[in-house]
Amino acid sequence: MSATQLAPALFEPKPAHKPVWHYAIMLLPLLVGAAIALAPPPPGLPQYAWYYFAIFAAVITGLVVEPIPAAAVGLCGVAIAAALARFVLFAPAQVAKPDFNLTGAAVNWALSGFANSTVWLIFAAFIFSLGYEKTGLGRRISLLLVSWLGGRTLSLGYAVALSDAVLAPFTPSNTARSGGTVFPVIKQIPAIYNSLPNDPSSRRIGSYLMWTALATTCVTSSMFLTGVAPNLLALELIRTTLHLQVSWLGWFWGFLPVGVILLFATPWLVYKLYPPELKESPEVPAWARAELHNLGKMSRREWVLAGLVLCALAMWVFGGSVVDATTAAILVVCGLVVTRTVTWDDLLANKPAWNTLIWFGTLVTLASGLAQVGMVKWLAGLLSVYLAHWSAAPALIALVAAFFLLHYLFASLTAHTTALLPTMLVIAAAIPGMNVLAAALALSMTIGIMGIITPFATGPGPIYAGSGYLPPKDFWRLGTLFGAISLLVFLAVGVPWLLWVE
Repeated sequence: MSATQLAPALFEPKPAHKPVWHYAIMLLPLLVGAAIALAPPPPGLPQYAWYYFAIFAAVITGLVVEPIPAAAVGLCGVAIAAALARFVLFAPAQVAKPDFNLTGAAVNWALSGFANSTVWLIFAAFIFSLGYEKTGLGRRISLLLVSWLGGRTLSLGYAVALSDAVLAPFTPSNTARSGGTVFPVIKQIPAIYNSLPNDPSSRRIGSYLMWTALATTCVTSSMFLTGVAPNLLALELIRTTLHLQVSWLGWFWGFLPVGVILLFATPWLVYKLYPPELKESPEVPAWARAELHNLGKMSRREWVLAGLVLCALAMWVFGGSVVDATTAAILVVCGLVVTRTVTWDDLLANKPAWNTLIWFGTLVTLASGLAQVGMVKWLAGLLSVYLAHWSAAPALIALVAAFFLLHYLFASLTAHTTALLPTMLVIAAAIPGMNVLAAALALSMTIGIMGIITPFATGPGPIYAGSGYLPPKDFWRLGTLFGAISLLVFLAVGVPWLLWVE
């Protein structure tokens, strides 16, 4: 039996007309935004900040229900906020200053997300993926992987998890690691099983592999100090705020129990909670070996791509002090175009790449607005007052949970760390009896695992969300579920472990 015969041939036909409830859902983001805007702002929060939050909430609702494509939702949100900047983005006293250029400040804010390095690293990862597809190298590597482990879907899931875990200690960017290295390879695997993107067959195996890859990279991002750049930023903030030092080994040892549990449990949990339709296919490894034989030796274009990818990996691992991860990725994209491994027309025609660029660029902007209007500072102050009289252990659990859940308001781990971690560290240090080092580590070690909660929570998220294998409703549902699992395991195992070893 060929791989193309593995998928069922019959699917339910789509209805000719959309049901009435579909049109009601299209109005839901507007209703949510209007309801918040018409309600009085909470004490201590300015009216203009409350209006901005109404726009932000409407956008998030739109991303969940998708009345229009997600990128268009984000673009509309930014455009509306920029057009109403006088009332929703800047304080009245700021607008009233004679030297304040409202229109210039509004458009600079609206376009600021497209100056974010992670946004362009995500774009470069899509072009890497295109190179794997155009040259056939991705199919060759995927066939090799399938020939070894393709008899069982679960074993493929563990292979994906192991691939990320091996790279994580040496790649301080989960976007580069997962989006630029792991994703381009595993994207080629589902087609071998006739599991296609944006198709009912996507659940055969593709959806399982994509979610396993994303969930795993969030775990490894927390497991290793060098697994994601904001971990290093967190350590610097701990040093400057609390005058405490943490080593690479100390970080690894502190997260080890949680890391081992989550790393080994994730492929199995995805297998149970988001099960693939295809569980076993013993004939596929033999078929894959035959296909590899038919492919013959690697072509010149495959060797060129492999060399360029190794250059990118080397710069990501060893060149951090010389060249930024995004710059390295863009250099390799230029190399792909110059060598005609990927043509300029191929790049321009890559709709998922441009779609994700606009989507994530606008979401970074919208999330930054929450800090600009003072929403984040207001929430942190509220939390400080609330925890002032708590004992140490319950206060630490509440702080960690709040720090984790507040990531729903951010489209960047770095932005979240910069905006909230110093305040959280000060709050923790002010609580009587608090083990300050354990608290600092407990807060910082959630930075990676919180990346699973939304499609925009961390760099690889938009890449997997744009793969065609993870519909928005599934992504939000699974993000909530796996976010809750990660947080509960960390609170139940990680926090007691840190309090004991520190």
